[in-house]
Amino acid sequence: MMQIFFYFSLVCIASALFFFIIALVNKAITPPPNLRIPAFMEKIGFLKYSFIATMISISLVVFFAPVTVFYALKLFENTPSNEIIFFLAFLTGCLCEGVRFLTPLFGLWSTFSDLLFFCGRIIFIGRLLCPLSFLFAALASSAEQRQDIERNITILFAITVVFAIIAPINTARISSAGTVTWGFPRLFFCSRLAFTALSFISFWIMAIDQNTDEYKKIAFSMLFILSGYGFLVISDNFVFMILGLPLLLLGTYGYLRALHSLYMWR
Repeated sequence: MMQIFFYFSLVCIASALFFFIIALVNKAITPPPNLRIPAFMEKIGFLKYSFIATMISISLVVFFAPVTVFYALKLFENTPSNEIIFFLAFLTGCLCEGVRFLTPLFGLWSTFSDLLFFCGRIIFIGRLLCPLSFLFAALASSAEQRQDIERNITILFAITVVFAIIAPINTARISSAGTVTWGFPRLFFCSRLAFTALSFISFWIMAIDQNTDEYKKIAFSMLFILSGYGFLVISDNFVFMILGLPLLLLGTYGYLRALHSLYMWR
């Protein structure tokens, strides 16, 4: 499955490069409006808006997926792990950020088209999928749940798709990061925080129940991953980009190494 995901992510990147070249040749690249979300960034001088930082941040999140899968393929080549399947779900959420390229590449933000609406749904799926994937990894790691990995993955994706369909989207209000805005933004943000907190607590309880510190390392690494991811997906400045990338990389390294050590110990 990891190999399939690896090649799929390469196809996504190749498609993004193809559209970028077309937009560059046609001089169709149009930066989105300067709507800062969250709004406090506008009042902080060193968080100055940069369209280049936005594009680089999107690229980093998308390129992160195949690079991480390639590393995981080497690390887990002879080590079966169900949790790595849910980590692929997280990486799928990262790939969803790639559709944000379309917003500035063809001035999509000013069209109010069905394509912009569809891109908003895809991004919503990714934003919800990333924290939920860790929660499912924690809750579905018991011996009984490992036998139903296909069912649990199906439920995970079904939840994100259903909520993406019913969530209200405002295509007339585009953020400086190239993202459409959703209804009830505070509720959406708090829900993602709640999923993250529940994931951390679940991993910590597992560490106590199984008397292993590896799950504690996994819990803290997850916080680093989601913090770095959070900075990069809202990044429209170089400060957030510089903060997000090291957190994402360090967290991923710690998470995968701890997961590998856990299964080697088993």
